[in-house]
Amino acid sequence: MNGVRRSVGAGLCGAVLIASVLLAPSAGATPAAGAAMATADTGTVRAQPDAGGVELGNGDRVDLVGGRNLHITAADRAERTRYSVASLDGRVSVRPSAERAADRAPASLAVQPAATTATTSAATYSVKLTITHASVASKLFYVWNRKTWTSYPVNSDAYGPTSSVKLPPGDYFAVALHNDWLQPSYLLAQSFTVGSAARTVNFDQRAAKETGIRTDDTTATRQSAAVWLSMPGGDLAGFAGSDDAKVYVTPFTMPGVSLRIHDVLAKKGSSANVPSPYRYDLTHSFTTTVPTSPVKKVTRASLARTVTQVVAPGTRTTAVLQSVPFFGEWTGVYIGTAVPVAGSVTEYVTPGVEYGRILDYGTFDQYLDLAARTLPAGTSAGETLGAAPLQPVLGEGTGSELYNRRFYLDEGSAFGDADGHQGADGRARSSYRVTGEDGVVYADGSGIDAYHSLSSSALPARQQSYTLQQTVHRRVPYARLATDVRNTWTFRSSSTSAGVAGRALPLIDAQVKVLGLDASGRAAAGTVRVAATATTRNADADTAHTRVTGLAASTDGGTTWTDLPLAADGSAPYAVPAGAAYVTLRVTAVDDQGGSLDRTLVRAFAGPARQGDETVGSTRISNVVVNGGKPVRLHDQPLQEFTAKFTATDPSGIASGDMYLYKGSYDAPSAVLYGTWPASCTKVDATTATCTAQFAYIQPRWNFGRNALAGTWNAAAWAESADGGGYTDRHAVKSVPVLRDAALTVNASPEPVAKNKTLSVTGRLSRADWETLGGFHGYVGQKVQLQFRKKGATTYTTVKTVTTNSTGNLKTTVKATTDGYWRYSFAGSTTTATATAGGDYVDVR
Repeated sequence: MNGVRRSVGAGLCGAVLIASVLLAPSAGATPAAGAAMATADTGTVRAQPDAGGVELGNGDRVDLVGGRNLHITAADRAERTRYSVASLDGRVSVRPSAERAADRAPASLAVQPAATTATTSAATYSVKLTITHASVASKLFYVWNRKTWTSYPVNSDAYGPTSSVKLPPGDYFAVALHNDWLQPSYLLAQSFTVGSAARTVNFDQRAAKETGIRTDDTTATRQSAAVWLSMPGGDLAGFAGSDDAKVYVTPFTMPGVSLRIHDVLAKKGSSANVPSPYRYDLTHSFTTTVPTSPVKKVTRASLARTVTQVVAPGTRTTAVLQSVPFFGEWTGVYIGTAVPVAGSVTEYVTPGVEYGRILDYGTFDQYLDLAARTLPAGTSAGETLGAAPLQPVLGEGTGSELYNRRFYLDEGSAFGDADGHQGADGRARSSYRVTGEDGVVYADGSGIDAYHSLSSSALPARQQSYTLQQTVHRRVPYARLATDVRNTWTFRSSSTSAGVAGRALPLIDAQVKVLGLDASGRAAAGTVRVAATATTRNADADTAHTRVTGLAASTDGGTTWTDLPLAADGSAPYAVPAGAAYVTLRVTAVDDQGGSLDRTLVRAFAGPARQGDETVGSTRISNVVVNGGKPVRLHDQPLQEFTAKFTATDPSGIASGDMYLYKGSYDAPSAVLYGTWPASCTKVDATTATCTAQFAYIQPRWNFGRNALAGTWNAAAWAESADGGGYTDRHAVKSVPVLRDAALTVNASPEPVAKNKTLSVTGRLSRADWETLGGFHGYVGQKVQLQFRKKGATTYTTVKTVTTNSTGNLKTTVKATTDGYWRYSFAGSTTTATATAGGDYVDVR
């Protein structure tokens, strides 16, 4: 994906926010920091934060990938939001479903200059576009001349089923998109002709038919989908996102128009923390004619099959594998589903289709950009993703450059894997420093994320040697490995460059592999083999003669080192000590052009010892409060949230801190729950900060997926000092009850009742189901108190204890003696929240 991970929010009303991304820089342009950059030969886009997208503050992200495809990520994957997506004349528009984003603005990305938008001055007539036989809050209309495929803009922002557009006489093809949050989506098509008068065009929702791809595997169900109409001019309109709701499309025949379907299926009931062991990645196109039953059926035996291993970054985390089919159009959309980490997923793929792929870890800030892949029918060899050590991997279109007498320092792809998949982490921060042999500091900057570059001051014309120092640091909840990467390069350069896009700096790249690690990036006590190779960028391999000159290992983060006996092939054995929790690696290399590299990979892989709580310096954590000190009670619906806070102190102040929750043991949790965004640490005074983590957009059926995950969880938290010399990492700072919400009803009858007559009191105790059924279901065999409050009194008194039956129902009888209120009260359990019914007043006569 070449580093494109910037956020773009989207919504349904208000002004359109626009950002431009150049597909190829114009001659003489300067790729300044913050500008969109691209390579002229491949069209690969690297979108910088202030030019590559639009932010609306809701946390949603839309990333432009490879200049043609979109990667859409909600603030939290639990939302299961479906998005309306359209590409018209090079402008990509993205809007989430209505209820989710009713107060937010739509967003669009200009991916090329508009070329075919209609700008006629001929006579036009008003055309009213209306979706009929449907309850419509939000919609989008798109209109094309079906002979020239010129598009006509339609203002669809007003709520309701109707919009209007002025059109000259001609023949037209129009699309209406209509969907609401977690509801079916409708892609309605209509052909019409405009003569010499105004007219109305109706889109009858009743005519739409369900579309999708089905398999003969009855255990599989849709997890994500992208369904769109592709026009002859390259425009498209449709839906995409992580949503299993149905999609309906109007059958039609229109030369050159295709209905594209991309479905990702997984096992029913799978979730982020209980991922499916298999994944179907299916694609089909209905070209020219969308039939009356637009459902494609395939058999598993007809598909390509492969097994993909996903390695954990030193800890149990979540991951989502996303993909997009390449059709050569302006944009497709990456969609995906959760996959096992420290395990394998069997993939069934439509054969002969090229797919782009991305693996996202944890909070979707860390990702791996996977090579595009086309598989033949039958079984193909698998691959391993995320193998330690995580390390810099130069990607196509990335890397530092010399341009217009300046260095543009761009080494954000710091978290690729040992098999050469490029990767980055949006939460990591880099610092750069460039010094010339003349003693001048030409660049010095810190706090730079993976999506920004740093430009140097103007360079002298003469060639000289430079030293580039870069450090990359992160401390994140979803990874315990690769906390720091430290690079020192020396190289020779003049201040001139060839080519419009600049010239890559002749930096040395090293690739390190460790043979003998398990699926979590851990080594057992004993000998592993460390292997390293090195190359020089922008250099002829026959003349550069780049070679590895040293390997070293450390078990104390680089304080002390053990030099390894380097063989001619760049490998060396290393005896991992039984007491090592983590192993840090250092590799050095040189070339014959005067270049050198000294790279340190802190916590390159884990050792056999378990790391306990860590504290360096005087950094401390205290006053941990989750959900205001109350149990976290979650029902079955989306958009739930709570916050957690702690106090962090250090004599130099606090730079950052964060927290996450886990179920089970710290080293092998059965589930994890991350904050939606990095925690914010607010300064209280010179030494103290209050760090707040927000857990938002929770949907238990997606986040957890199993009722058994209710119960006691633990909070892990850490903080780092402002001077960089201290930190504390506490594995279990607080126990947190994460409970299934409960509901309790009561009904006392008859009403009124004669004094001293029998009163029947019924009710039902139910609790939220976090599994596939959803809703609330009866809680069996639980003791519930029947309570009474006399009229005029302020407190209830327990009368008796009643046990729920096999459906959660309650029933008992009492003698009616005086007016008052009857209720049931449940004290809760280790997995279920408390519940109290509202009092039912009974008049006793």
